[in-house]
Amino acid sequence: MEKLLTQIKRHRRLLGGAVLLAVAFFIFACVWLTQVRGNGEKSRSWMINDQFSEFALIDDTVTQDFVCDRDLLYMGFAFKVQKAGDEGPAGVLELTLTDLDTGEVLATSEGDMSNILDTTEAYYTTLGLSQPVELTEAGERHYRVSLTAHYTGEGRLLVGYTPTANEAGLGLTVNGEATEGMLAILGVYAQIGGFVTKFYWIIALLALILIGAGWWLFTGQKCPLHRMVFCFVLALGILFSMVLPPYSAPDEQFHINQSFTLASTIYNPYLPVAQSQIHSSLRRPSDVDVIVQDGETTVFTWQHIAKNLLTTNSDPFTHTQDYDEYQVDSSYTMYWISAFGVLAGFLLRLGFIPTLFLGRLANLVFFAFLAAWAVKRTPVAKAVFAAVALLPMTLHLAASYSRDSNLLALCLLFAALVLDLAFGPRENIGWKQLILPALAGLLIVPSKIVYFPLALLVFLIPAARLGRYSKAVKGGFLALCLAVFFFSAGGQVILNDFVSGSTQVAAGAASSSVSSEITAPAPSAPESSAQSAASAPESSEETAAPQTEEAPVQDDSVCYTLPYILSHPLDTLELAIRSVVENGDHYVKTLIGGTLSYFDPGVQIAWTWVAALMILLVLAWLQPGFELPVWAKALCLLVGLACCGLAVLGCISWTPTYYTTIYGLQGRYFLPVLSLLLLARPKRLLLQTDCTRGLVYAVTLVDLLVLLNAFLSILAR
Repeated sequence: MEKLLTQIKRHRRLLGGAVLLAVAFFIFACVWLTQVRGNGEKSRSWMINDQFSEFALIDDTVTQDFVCDRDLLYMGFAFKVQKAGDEGPAGVLELTLTDLDTGEVLATSEGDMSNILDTTEAYYTTLGLSQPVELTEAGERHYRVSLTAHYTGEGRLLVGYTPTANEAGLGLTVNGEATEGMLAILGVYAQIGGFVTKFYWIIALLALILIGAGWWLFTGQKCPLHRMVFCFVLALGILFSMVLPPYSAPDEQFHINQSFTLASTIYNPYLPVAQSQIHSSLRRPSDVDVIVQDGETTVFTWQHIAKNLLTTNSDPFTHTQDYDEYQVDSSYTMYWISAFGVLAGFLLRLGFIPTLFLGRLANLVFFAFLAAWAVKRTPVAKAVFAAVALLPMTLHLAASYSRDSNLLALCLLFAALVLDLAFGPRENIGWKQLILPALAGLLIVPSKIVYFPLALLVFLIPAARLGRYSKAVKGGFLALCLAVFFFSAGGQVILNDFVSGSTQVAAGAASSSVSSEITAPAPSAPESSAQSAASAPESSEETAAPQTEEAPVQDDSVCYTLPYILSHPLDTLELAIRSVVENGDHYVKTLIGGTLSYFDPGVQIAWTWVAALMILLVLAWLQPGFELPVWAKALCLLVGLACCGLAVLGCISWTPTYYTTIYGLQGRYFLPVLSLLLLARPKRLLLQTDCTRGLVYAVTLVDLLVLLNAFLSILAR
C-alpha cells in the first residue's frame, strides 16, 4: 500500500490529468447520448406550394405536375380525413414520383393511411421516398407526383390544393379529371444525417486535447503565464470560430465587406489601395455563398462549410467585382490584419469559405499575440488582463472580422505598456520605449472616439522617468491624438453635428465619412436600413436589447442629441435608469459572453456559466501583487468610466425620444476598458495566495462549457 501511495504521489500530475480527461470525456459522452445522437433526422424543407383553400377527394389517383430546382428527399402534403361513421381512412397510400419529360420512375413510397392525424384542420404529412431524387445539373426539373389510395374501409382521404396554381404548377388531375389548381406540396431537400455526431466529436476531441495540454502547462510551472494565455486564446478562438462561423458575429457581414474590399484594392492592380465607396463592396466574382452569408448558423451551415472548406477559386487572377453591399465606414485602420489574411486566400487561389477563415485566423493570431504581450508587460493585475482576454465575448470577437478584435488587443496592450512605463522596473525611459505605446494609442483614437480618454493614461508616467521633457512628451502625445482624430475621415464632422444636434453619433462610429447623411435607424427593423447599419453598426445590430414599442408612428429622427439632453435632463436620466432596470441582465451577458452571435435572440448561454465566469473574474481582481498608488487607481477608474460614459452617450444619441430604453447598448462596448476598471481594488480584500495560473486554466475550462452550450443552442434550432 505504501508503495502504491508513493507511485501515486510521484505521478500525481499525470494521474490528475487522466482523471480530468476522463471526467471531461464522460461529460461529452453524456451530452452526445442525450442531446446530439437523436438529431440525425434534422432536415431542411421549402414550400413548393403552401396555399390550399379547397380539398380534393382521393377516390383513386391524384396527380400533380410541377417544376423543382432542388433535390427531393421527402415530400409532404396537406391531408384531411373524411370519416365513414367512426372509421377513418384505412389502407395504403402509394406515392410515385416520375420524370415528366422521360417518364422514368424516380422514386416511390407507401404509407399507412391510418397514421394520418384526424383533426379539424389539415396538417402536412411527409412521405419518404425510396431513394433521393437529385438534380443532375443546375436548373429546373419537371416532375409528376401521383397519390394513389388503396382503401380497405369506408373512410376516405382528402388532399389540400389551391384553385390557382403558382409558377411551379404545371397541371393537376383529380381521379382522372383535369382540375385547375395545384396541390399544397412541401419538399425536403436536405437531411443532416450523421454529420452532427461527427462534427460534435471533432469539437469534443479538440476540447479534450486543449484540456490535457492546458493541464500540463498549468501544473508544469515552467510555461510563463503570457505563453499560456497565447495558447489558450488561440485554441479557444479556433473552437469558437468553428461553432460560430463567419457571418455569425455582431455585424460581421459589414466587417467582412470592409476586409474583403481592402484586400481587393491590394489584389487588383487597377484599383487605388484602401479607397472605395462605403455604399458598395469589392470581392472576387465567385465570393458569394447564400448559406454562409445568411448569418443564421444552423447544423446545415456547419455541414456546408465542412464540404467547402478546401475549395479553390477559378476566377481570373486579380479580377474583382463590385457588390451592392455596405461596408462599416470609410476608415480601414482596424482591417489591415484581416485583409492580409483575405489577400493570402486570394493569392493561394482558395475558395470563398477557406478565405473567410483565413481572415478570421489572422485577426485571432494578432489578438492572441497582443493579449499575451499585454499580460507579459503589465506590472500589475496580470490575472485581470488574462481573464479579460479569455472571456467568451472577447474570444467571440477576437475570432471574427469585427474591428473590435484588433481594437480590444490594442487597448489591452496600450494599458499594459503605459502601466509598465509608469510602474515597471525601468527608471529612465528613452524615446525607443515610447514608440510602441504611442503607436497603439494613435491607432485606437481614430478608430473609436469613445476610447479617446485612454490617451489620458500617459499621466500615470512619473515626470522623473521621462526627464525634463516630460510635459512636452505628454502634451505632444495628446496633441497627436487630437490631430489624428480630427484629420481622420469624418471625425470633425461627427463632433460638429453632435454638438449642433443635426444628426446622431453612434457609439464607436467616429470614422464614418457619411455620418452627416444618416438619420436614426428605424426601431422596428434596425438591420433593415443599410444606411444605419453602415454608419452605426455598433448600435444597430439585432443582438441589441429588445425594444417594447409597437409599430411607432413617431419621428425616428428626433433623438437624444446633446441639445435635447441638456434641455431634458430628467427624461434622459429616466431613460438611463429604465434601461438598467429592464436590460441590466442583457448588458451583463453581452459583456461576459452570455449572448453570442449576431441575430435575435442570438446564441443564449446559461446563467450558470455567466455566473461562474463572473466569480472567476472577481477572484482575478483580488489576486495579490504590486498595488498601484491610490491616485493611479483613481485615474484608471476615471478613464475607464469616461470611456463607458461616452459609449453610453453615443447609444443614447441614436435613441429616438419615444423609446423607453437606450437603443443598441451592449456590455461588450465596455470590454476594452474592463481591465482598467478592475485595477481599482481594496487592499484589505486581496487574497493571500497567488493562484493566477489556476484561474487562467479555470476560465479556459468554463469557456469550453460555454462553447458546448453554444453548440447545443445552435443544434436546437
